[in-house]
Amino acid sequence: MIEINDTCAEDPPQADAFRMILIVGIGTVVCTIGIVLNSFLLLSFRRLDVFRSNLLYLFLLACLDILVELCFMLIFPSSLVWDFFRVEFLYTCWHFYIKYVSTVGQVLIAASTLLIVAASFERYICSLKSSIQFSPQRRFLFISIVGTCALFMKGSVFFELELQALPHCPPFQNLRLDLSEITRRYILVVKFSERYKTIWMFWCRSIFNVFLPFSLLLILNSLTISNLNKLHINGFQSVLVENRCQSSATASSTSEPLPDNVSCRPLLGPSITSSTINSFASSDQMPTLLRRNSEACAARRRKRDATRTLAALITIYLLTNTLNLLITIMEFINPDVLGSLGEGWTYKYLADLSSVLTISSTAFRLPVYFHCNGDIRAQIREFAKSCFIDQTEKKKLKKLTMPISSSSSESVL
Repeated sequence: MIEINDTCAEDPPQADAFRMILIVGIGTVVCTIGIVLNSFLLLSFRRLDVFRSNLLYLFLLACLDILVELCFMLIFPSSLVWDFFRVEFLYTCWHFYIKYVSTVGQVLIAASTLLIVAASFERYICSLKSSIQFSPQRRFLFISIVGTCALFMKGSVFFELELQALPHCPPFQNLRLDLSEITRRYILVVKFSERYKTIWMFWCRSIFNVFLPFSLLLILNSLTISNLNKLHINGFQSVLVENRCQSSATASSTSEPLPDNVSCRPLLGPSITSSTINSFASSDQMPTLLRRNSEACAARRRKRDATRTLAALITIYLLTNTLNLLITIMEFINPDVLGSLGEGWTYKYLADLSSVLTISSTAFRLPVYFHCNGDIRAQIREFAKSCFIDQTEKKKLKKLTMPISSSSSESVL
């Protein structure tokens, strides 16, 4: 914090009834629900080997979501509360911690976005071939790269903000948050500052934090689903081919002629007919084949659940960040139009709605995991049962045993 002798001027009011309802009301409720659900999710993960599976991404994402939701409540609702209700203590505290909390929040948001991209990339690589698996060492390497990139892209926010103190001014005018020397125009570094402000703060961050992740997730999600559909068709064809060969061996041993539609050649999509499928469905060897491949089926189910979970996660991210993408595009094309709509209030409302939508995607991941992933669903049910049902049964048992103990003591007396 630096002291300056500048003219005292109070900032225009930033809070109104709509923003209080949207940010303080809805935003705080959403963040509170998100903290509770993500904490519950972390506790449910404690019995799973998350550090050796792709659930590591979801575990870390839940940790980041809790911190992002805390930062959101410290930044946005707090600023509107002190501005609307004129709380001087909160005004002073907000100006002292905003530089640190804002930097942490920006880094966490970038890290969570890149973490989803890394998980999507791993799922895409695994979808190319069913035998491809990522080792835990490679997964930790990806996560380290994600953290480094997030810190590099957003860590400089700490050096771009500066708290200025005006001790000669009255309350609500004695503190001012402004851009630091590196981003403001200065006599010796005016060209560098303008380039830094325009190229790095706006262009590079908008591209690497908004446009590029949005595009990569959209492309990777589409390619992964396409590859898995191909693997599903090829896997079904391989089962039919193996069963054909076994049927051929059985028929040759019994010297019975094979049906015309049975051969050991590889099957193409158009050659699979309903009569072919029905002939193998009624085969005596099909139950044996299914029992023998039960473990493979379980592995495919887990991979399918992981893909469904990630696809739903990406879809929610894309939907909740679409408004942010549109606002960023408008800032690229003509930022003056946004500032002129409704004397700037429309732009503030859209930015607030974008923030609430973005934070809502972090708050409701647990219902997505519960619906899409069988392993996580089983762990959540088991943890919920141990927390609520078992506690209720213990209380009932305690109530039942209390009269027995009292009556027995009376009989002794």
